[in-house]
Amino acid sequence: MQDTSKLQAYVWRLAAVIGTVVVLYYGQGVVLLLVIAGLIAMLLNPIDNKLRSWGWKSGFAIAGAVCVLLLFFAALFFAVGKQATRFADNWPKIEERISEQVAKAREQIAVLPGGGGGGDTAATGGAAETQDGGGTSGSVISSLPIGGKQITGALSGTLSILGDFLLMLVYVVLFLAQKERLYEFVLRRAPDTRRAETKETMNEASDVAQNYLKGRLILILILSVLYGVGFSIVGLDYAIVVAVLVAVLSIIPYLGNIIGGVLAMAIAIAGGGGTDMILGILATMAVAQLLESYILTPLIVGDEVDINPLTTIVAVIAFTVMWGPVGAIVAIPLVAILRVLCMHVEGLKDYAYLLGQE
Repeated sequence: MQDTSKLQAYVWRLAAVIGTVVVLYYGQGVVLLLVIAGLIAMLLNPIDNKLRSWGWKSGFAIAGAVCVLLLFFAALFFAVGKQATRFADNWPKIEERISEQVAKAREQIAVLPGGGGGGDTAATGGAAETQDGGGTSGSVISSLPIGGKQITGALSGTLSILGDFLLMLVYVVLFLAQKERLYEFVLRRAPDTRRAETKETMNEASDVAQNYLKGRLILILILSVLYGVGFSIVGLDYAIVVAVLVAVLSIIPYLGNIIGGVLAMAIAIAGGGGTDMILGILATMAVAQLLESYILTPLIVGDEVDINPLTTIVAVIAFTVMWGPVGAIVAIPLVAILRVLCMHVEGLKDYAYLLGQE
């Protein structure tokens, strides 16, 4: 009889896990925005509490915390937007450079269409075809179909992103406004003998998420400066935009730095950068990563999440499959919160050990 009860318990747990995954996957449109808003609300909660301690009413304190968030996004968009505008103005030159690089690659690699093994005849033919615009070595970018449907799709996607951002802000405001009610609800649902432990669990989970997100945000700002200085010294075009993108990608454990480095080198090659620029980019990435791994991360982030590398990689891949690129960003704080919950729930402490690296 006891074995039957244990089997039923395992079946119910498995069903709960499967049901949770199904809800997270198919409810992405609602759940993802709520998760992002919840994490941002945790990040803004100390600001909200500080303003309230200064005598601000709750509505003004929430407005002040949200204004800090909006100012951060405004500063980021302003810094990136200036170079993005320059990028758009110089697009014809960039298109020409990319076409030249593609033509050179086709001349040197005989396997590709139009390639001739790098000989004089192939080089001459490739140049002629590029000028005439009728051969396969012509402008690759200009041959792309960009018409009314593509423009309409881009506008629709932009409006969708803007709508999601505004809805997320509404969720953030509501979370901050209702945080006491949500906190009290959880305490009421807990047994009387476990309320103190439930309160401790919620505080610990909130602290872990806050400290991790705050630390990663500071790291992104520092890495943006380091990458920006390094990329500017080597002469990379649009160094600030590339630096911010690479720094933001670093929030994805292990994979983000690789993707960022490949992106920076691809932009350098597309811009006609030589071997010196590539080596300069690699040197900048290496120095920044050494500083991040051995100095910045231990000082700023520390071991707040305490998740082992296997769990980190599996979580990043799983949440990316469910929620796309944003899932890779929110995976670590969510798993860190899950681990804290498992540490304080009887029967789940072994799972907390499995997720951690103690």
